[in-house]
Amino acid sequence: MSWAGKKPLAKNLRSLFTPKEQAPSASASPSREPLLPHTVQRMEQLLSRWAQQKGYRRPEASLEAAAAHIGTDSATLNRYFWERGEDFRTYRTRLRLEEAKSMLIQEPGIPVATVGRRCGFSDRSNFNRQFKAYTGITPTAWRQKAFNE
Repeated sequence: MSWAGKKPLAKNLRSLFTPKEQAPSASASPSREPLLPHTVQRMEQLLSRWAQQKGYRRPEASLEAAAAHIGTDSATLNRYFWERGEDFRTYRTRLRLEEAKSMLIQEPGIPVATVGRRCGFSDRSNFNRQFKAYTGITPTAWRQKAFNE
């Protein structure tokens, strides 16, 4: 049987659903029930400890790895972030960038690429791109601005 002229699998699967029966999108709530207040409080404590231990610096700091490290499951951690209107990757990147901002000023002799690596970014171009998107300027410009003020 030849695959030439066949619809991709995703199109075939989408055609099985009517608009009212469509599968939930990735942006849909992981669960309709909100987390209980004591669960939210506990998650905040665990994530605070994870951040203080600089768990976000690890290159393997995925949602699943963070959940395992703090002693919960990834679905609960995902739901915690979803209820706050942020995803784990955004949270992790924000922590990394805030540390990088401080490190660029506190340790002026360290090369920018080293700061990025220490904060958990895989390469300099990714670090520069993320930093500029977050602050509006490059890490080098951030450092120069801090010492010129």
